[in-house]
Formats: sequence, structure tokens, C-alpha cells
Amino acid sequence: MYFELYYDPTNEILETEENKDFKEALELLKKLKEEGKIEIEFIDTSKLSDEKRMEAYFKATAVAVIRKYKIRKVFGSRIKSGVFFGKEVPALLVYKEKEGLLQDIYPREERGKLLP
Repeated sequence: MYFELYYDPTNEILETEENKDFKEALELLKKLKEEGKIEIEFIDTSKLSDEKRMEAYFKATAVAVIRKYKIRKVFGSRIKSGVFFGKEVPALLVYKEKEGLLQDIYPREERGKLLP
């Protein structure tokens, strides 16, 4: 498996249900990478253009539609879709392999339950 974590280390993470235990999860991901147990890329969205960040969000929306997940309100609102993606709300994208297709996204809403 291969992971991409979009987040802005210079921005304050919102204290929301979507971000529950994010700091602990980030430390665990860093430790697992150091130990060679996972392959993950930490993508600093403060260095990405809004266009590149939104490209990643739209890639995530495709898998969300296929798998019937709800992510629009997780990363924004009904009107401003994706505005918080990788900034105030970090996003973890899951791939089967590094050059493979996107398989999953977190956080998301699935069957009425939020999965941070």
C-alpha cells in the first residue's frame, strides 16, 4: 500500500470531529515510515498552489463517488466544495501501489457515520 497525506504544517488544524486525534495519527505515520513499515508521502499543502491542491481533491471526489462516500461537507460546505482539503482538514489518500489508482480517502462520511 501507498499513502499520501495532504496537510499544512503551518496552518492550525480545525478542532473538529473530522480531525479527531490527527496529531497522534501524524506521529504514528511518521514513526511507521521511519521504521519502513509503510510507504507514505507527506505533502505540505502550504507549498502547493490552490490549483494543485484542488486537483488532489477532485481525484478524491472520484473515488468518493464510486464508493458512495460523502466528502463534500468534510472538506468544505455545500457551496464551497474542497476549500478545507489539506489545509484545515488534512486528507489521507490510500493507493494499492505507488503508481496505482486511488482506493480510499480519509476522513469521509460513510452510511451516515464520520470516519476520521
